Order: sequence, then C-alpha cells, then structure tokens
Amino acid sequence: MKNPWEIFAYLPFGNWNECPDTPDLMAVAKYWFEQHGAIPAAMSHDELEFLLPAPVSQEQAMEVAAEQYGFCPDIVDQEQDDPTVGNLADVLRQSTVWYFWWD
Repeated sequence: MKNPWEIFAYLPFGNWNECPDTPDLMAVAKYWFEQHGAIPAAMSHDELEFLLPAPVSQEQAMEVAAEQYGFCPDIVDQEQDDPTVGNLADVLRQSTVWYFWWD
C-alpha cells in the first residue's frame, strides 16, 4: 500500500474510550510513517500494532514514548511492571513492533 495510514479510512477502528477517531488515527499513522517508517500491521477490536523497519534510536526514544503516551495512555497507565514513560522509551529502543490497546 502506497499510503499505509489510509487503512483507517477503510477498516472501522477507534473513536471509543480514549481511542482516537479515524481522522486522528490517520494523522498519527501518517506522521509515524514519515518519521519512522511505521506501518499499521495488526488490528483487533481494541488493539493496534505498528511494524517498523528498525527500533527508534536512543536519542528519539523518550520523545516517541511521550507521543505514544499521548496517543494511548493505557500503554503506560495500566502497565503492571514499571508504569513510566521512561520504561516505554526503553522498550521502543529494542523493538520493531509498537503495541497499543484501549480498555
């Protein structure tokens, strides 16, 4: 797909609880594609995953973690082990998959 962020225009997702609505999902997905090569790769009724060509750099990790927390607070607020944006940044430096879920 040439513009992977457009998937949200075709598959219904979002606009419940704190999950962004379609225009916001598309805008964030486009931004993350342009900045990091992230593409929406998996979706369920309340989960969304992006696949990246490489993990984010150490220099970018904290900024991206803050963006992701703004996009989906549950990934930090409901984390059992170490619920901090800093812990999320550590995960982002090591993974090519970004995971989001809305309760």
